[in-house]
Amino acid sequence: MDVSVKSAFEKLTKACELVDSHRQKQKNEPSLKKLLAEDIHAFISLISKSGAEERYSYFNEVYQGGAFPSSELNCGAEDSLPKAFCALNEFDNSVRRKNSMQTAGLFIFFISELGKYYLLSRFDKKKVDSKKYIDYIRSLQAALPRQDADQHNERAKVSADAVPQKELSEQPTSDGGKHSEAPENAIQETVPEETLEELLEKLNALIGLAGVKKEVTTLINLIKLKKIRDSRGLKTASISKHLVFLGNPGTGKTTVARLLSKIYKQLGVLEKGQLVEVDRAGLVAGYVGQTALKTKEKIDEAIGGILFIDEAYTLAKGGSDFGQEAIDTLLKAMEDNRENFVVIVAGYPEPMEKFLESNPGLKSRFNKNILFEDYTEEELLHIFNAFCKPYSMKLSDEAERSLKAYLHWLVQHKPENFANGREMRNLFELAYSNQANRLVEKADISDDELNEIAEEDFPKWVIHPQNNAE
Repeated sequence: MDVSVKSAFEKLTKACELVDSHRQKQKNEPSLKKLLAEDIHAFISLISKSGAEERYSYFNEVYQGGAFPSSELNCGAEDSLPKAFCALNEFDNSVRRKNSMQTAGLFIFFISELGKYYLLSRFDKKKVDSKKYIDYIRSLQAALPRQDADQHNERAKVSADAVPQKELSEQPTSDGGKHSEAPENAIQETVPEETLEELLEKLNALIGLAGVKKEVTTLINLIKLKKIRDSRGLKTASISKHLVFLGNPGTGKTTVARLLSKIYKQLGVLEKGQLVEVDRAGLVAGYVGQTALKTKEKIDEAIGGILFIDEAYTLAKGGSDFGQEAIDTLLKAMEDNRENFVVIVAGYPEPMEKFLESNPGLKSRFNKNILFEDYTEEELLHIFNAFCKPYSMKLSDEAERSLKAYLHWLVQHKPENFANGREMRNLFELAYSNQANRLVEKADISDDELNEIAEEDFPKWVIHPQNNAE
């Protein structure tokens, strides 16, 4: 689940509920939330080169709680204006003289966040058409009524540079060629970006991570104070914005990095605030000279934001490995773009310490470490329940007792490189599948049964964890 998409979607669905309570509907006319689901399905189908149904199915399960499967939607033509957007726009126009409500702007904001999520995803970006995404946003903006200039002064801008330029400029056309023109520099939106206070609220709402939150808050306060001292002409100590995230998988490193990129932008440290995620495979090529070009592409994509390198220690294998070429290219970019480029390297604590010791340039530039500790058993239970919440599911009393006992055992016997939150996600998906196998043959299934995970839905190694050591 992407935090930005989730936040934008929640704001939009609340607006749909508000407008639905005021507008006059025809008999049997669907709710705005269902119309919105149909619009989302149409949008995903429009921009997808392949895998549209799988992409929508995932969105429906994760963000809509499975409420609107595609089989129950009445999807219109992909090239027509979205139905929910039209209803919101009509409502905005009807109350415009009374106030400045712009619920249709929330629709554009959400669609832009969802599109950017796909275009910046290592899994989806090659399977979606960025030109269709840009054209779709423009068609929505064109449908909005003109406002006086002073009403637009506070509008946020989503830079087209937030989407990788390579993706924008090299989209295949129907005749097998490529679009040579990138879109204009900016796309206007009617909804402001999240404020610093909202971003900090999201950070503090994350489960656990007390030490991480304290470190990030201190870093933010240092940057704020530096800006005050600079404005008064006082000398200030240099603050390195490059960071090392140390911790096992599933401890929230990527989530915090994504929030931090936006926080840096709100503080004026970065121009765009995008997060570009890579690993060794995204930087290192198989031939001399190619690694530098490949690394530079990712650096150019991240300028104005943060380059997040997961398992960064794999770049320093030694010998004739090309990882050193990526490191050298990276260090030069950090030197040449001090004011508008931040790098966060992440990985397991011990290998990362060796990685930083392997190169004096790395050691001097990455002097701020943030430790992401493993979750406690109480926090793991909270995470498991968080996976249940979007589906309105809960644990039976017996299942909760078994899970608590298992988590107590797990924390005492956790393996090296324990997967933390991912472990809970995998366990939830397994229990969800087992529940389906248990209930599917029943002739009459109640809502309570559908919404409850029973003890028998857990695998035996959860119910009897003591046997795992045998």
